[in-house]
Amino acid sequence: MKTADDFFIPDNEVKLPEELDYSRVSEYIRSAEAFSRSTYQSVYIIDYFKQNFLYVSPNPMFLCGLTPEQMMRLGYRFYLEYVPEDEQQFLIDLNEAGFSFHQTIPVNERKDWYISYDFHILNGGKKILVNHKLTSLVLTSDGRIWLALCVVSASTHTSPGHIEMHRVGSSEYFEY
Repeated sequence: MKTADDFFIPDNEVKLPEELDYSRVSEYIRSAEAFSRSTYQSVYIIDYFKQNFLYVSPNPMFLCGLTPEQMMRLGYRFYLEYVPEDEQQFLIDLNEAGFSFHQTIPVNERKDWYISYDFHILNGGKKILVNHKLTSLVLTSDGRIWLALCVVSASTHTSPGHIEMHRVGSSEYFEY
């Protein structure tokens, strides 16, 4: 049986908690709220130190009938309850591969990268294929992601997968 802890591995463990400035988190949340108001996409912020969601937009695409508050309480358990069981291991494996790749990027370039991939969510029992993009908002001095911004939209593909690592300003990308 998978648990939310399966998503938190040594490669994404925040090891310098003394560097985390939670007094600035509200600025990031206000920015995500503003972005959310201007798009149909669902937006949320992950806190890798507290291993939860700091913000979840009210855009319904990713909520699966939940309120943002319910989704925030679920945190990573959302993936276990609203992603088809046969795709949950895919997300765990992708998480490990993505963070392993992230560790190979020079620390000063890590904020220039984002990962994009497709998976199904269960909304009212119906499978909906979504595209999920994750990029870092704040890194610790050792280059680990403390806060990440995620954007969820309708996928343009017909099947899960399509994992790509992109660097801003470059047309080249890595495909997993």
